[in-house]
Formats: sequence, structure tokens, C-alpha cells
Amino acid sequence: MDNKSYLDQIAVKGKVKSGPVITPATIKLIAAGVIALITIIIVAAVISSANAKVTQSFERVYLRISNLSSDNYENPLKQYAEKIHNSDLRTYVENLVSSISTSKKKLDGIANSIGVKPESISKEVSNSESASLQKLASELEEAELGGTLDRVIASNAYYEISTLLQYEAEARKKTNNQQFADIIDASTKDLKILQENFHNWSNAN
Repeated sequence: MDNKSYLDQIAVKGKVKSGPVITPATIKLIAAGVIALITIIIVAAVISSANAKVTQSFERVYLRISNLSSDNYENPLKQYAEKIHNSDLRTYVENLVSSISTSKKKLDGIANSIGVKPESISKEVSNSESASLQKLASELEEAELGGTLDRVIASNAYYEISTLLQYEAEARKKTNNQQFADIIDASTKDLKILQENFHNWSNAN
């Protein structure tokens, strides 16, 4: 064997057989991985969205109760209660504020355990509840000036109770926290009695 033939033979042996870098099996594996990743992202997004909605439901209950409690100096119901002419109606409004204040104190103790951070309520809930409070204050102010405070505060109190009951019912369905459920149940019981009081007073006056 001459030198040229020998060198050619070595060159042939030294060549590495090359094939396609990405095989069909590799492509399938990559595709499966991409699909799995997308699925995980979608599921995580759905869970995150669902959790956010649950938290907002709890925030609405907490903030509505906070806004109408005696601890809130901007609470229109508390501000105008002493200006009510009818003694029975005044008592109903005072009892409403008192009942809500009791619920507020209970909720303060478990707020963190239900995912509610009073110092950082979501903007959507905060803005909505702030607008509701301002609307209530404006209507009661106009009613006082127009001499119709009793009738207007009675209808607004009934509306506030109805809204809060709706919030509580929604939150009650979503919570797994027994303390929160107990607080909601006690609040709902009291609110329904007060709701009937305002309803009967409005019908009689």
C-alpha cells in the first residue's frame, strides 16, 4: 500500500458520520415540551385570575363594612343619624352602624388570614367603594338641605344593607375559612332584621 492509499484510508476512518442534528423524535419531544409549558402557563393564569376574584370578593365585604362602621369618621350614616327626626328611624340607623362596627372589629382580626390587606386593597375595589361612599354622602347632604333626610336615609340604608348582603353571600360561597364564614353568618342575620325594619318604616311613612 503506497503512502497516498494509506493516507486516504486514515482520512476515511477519521471522518465522523454526520446525520441530521434534529431528528423527527427530537422535534416531537420539543413540541410536547412547548405544549406542556403553554398548558402550565394557561392553568397558572386561570388559577391566578380565580384567586384574584376570590380575594376581591372578600375585599368588597371588608371595605364596605369598614366604610359604614363607626370607626370611619367619613361614614355618612353615622354623620346624619343625629339629624334624623323620627326616633324609630334614628334608632334603626344607629343599630345598623353598631352592627356593622361589630363585624368590622371581628374582620380586623382575621383580615390577613383571608388574604385581605387593609392597607393595599385592590384599586378596582377601592375605587368602586369610594365612589359608592361619596354618592351616599352626596345624596344625604342634598336630602338634609331639601328637608327629606328621613325618607332618603331610610331608602339608602335599605340599599346599603341589600348590597352588603349580596357581597356577603358571594364571599360566603367562596370562603373555606370558618371564622370568616361565622362572621358573615352573624352579620347576615343581623342585617336581614335591620333590612326588614327599614322596609317596614318606609312603607309606613
